[in-house]
Amino acid sequence: MEAKRTLVQDPFFSVCIPQYNRTSFLMETCRSLARQTFTSFELCISDDCSTDGREPELLGFLEQSGMSFIYKKRERNGRYDGNLRSAIGLAKGRYCFLLGNDDALASDKTLEELHSDLQKFNATGVVITNYEDFLSASPFKRVRQTNLIAGSPRVAVNCFRNFSFVSGILLDRERAQHHATDRWDGSEMYQMYIGCRMLAEGKPLYCLNKSTIRKDIRLAGEQVDSYALKERLHPCPIVERRLPMNGIGRLVADAIAPYEDLLQRQQSVLDIVRQLYLFTYPFWIVEYRRVQSWRYALGICLGMRPRNVLEGIDLAWYRRGRLRLVYGGVTLAGLVVPIFLFNGMKKYLYTIAKAFKAAGGRRAT
Repeated sequence: MEAKRTLVQDPFFSVCIPQYNRTSFLMETCRSLARQTFTSFELCISDDCSTDGREPELLGFLEQSGMSFIYKKRERNGRYDGNLRSAIGLAKGRYCFLLGNDDALASDKTLEELHSDLQKFNATGVVITNYEDFLSASPFKRVRQTNLIAGSPRVAVNCFRNFSFVSGILLDRERAQHHATDRWDGSEMYQMYIGCRMLAEGKPLYCLNKSTIRKDIRLAGEQVDSYALKERLHPCPIVERRLPMNGIGRLVADAIAPYEDLLQRQQSVLDIVRQLYLFTYPFWIVEYRRVQSWRYALGICLGMRPRNVLEGIDLAWYRRGRLRLVYGGVTLAGLVVPIFLFNGMKKYLYTIAKAFKAAGGRRAT
């Protein structure tokens, strides 16, 4: 099923939103778009077979919004990756602006200001922006300095963690559609694959130190589904538990593989997985200790063993050995550090994690 209204023939932005059963939040997202002072954009919504029965309400809202839009309901549920790929596939604009269905734009002038920033550069392929909390406006700075960087596999290795939050990422539409693939469906990181593939092929990266997103819309009486809201397991068996982050190393390595030789690929895999263990993994150990239990978190640790994270990856034995040491040290720390201490240091640790860069990026000219 597809519905659309075309008011802008050649939009500069295609705002791409994957939707599933969050209609109230999505309409609030759309309200932030309808208020934009810059109007050369289209709204591209892919619905992954929502079951809330509110499609007529949503379509009526879109018809009254005054925006160009295309809405497509998929024939069958394909989960997040397929749904985001479908939203990108609907786009006709110069850039795909990726937006979660429970996030809003930061201000009424967000697209106007972003358009002005992008006019300074004609060849930008990937744009990463900052975001802030919806209620508190506390900033999350995945970018700390505005900069245009020439794309390369090394830049993809440096920046892959900044693709974990989908909203506020922009992709050159033609290249994003060119690289469309279902190879990593189930990873829940489709935007990470596409972004890294585009950087690795040489598309420039524009790091924009500006908040474009207000993250996690709050609505009275409604909540989005979340791992943190799931009932605690009791009793909780200690069994291997795999999260989407288990496959991030393989996903990024695959994204950049065509653009590196064997020796470069070995070093890149080492750098990717080391970052995963040092910066992503410890947060989730402590977080699952908080929302579930120590026993549940230990299952996460078992799932993140190097043999699982490196499954199918050719990596020299001594590099595997180095990663085992990192894994062991981080696992021990994650399981024993007091939760209150970790929470108190979270903002500081986030700053360190986002400031970390491997060598190799150069400014684009």
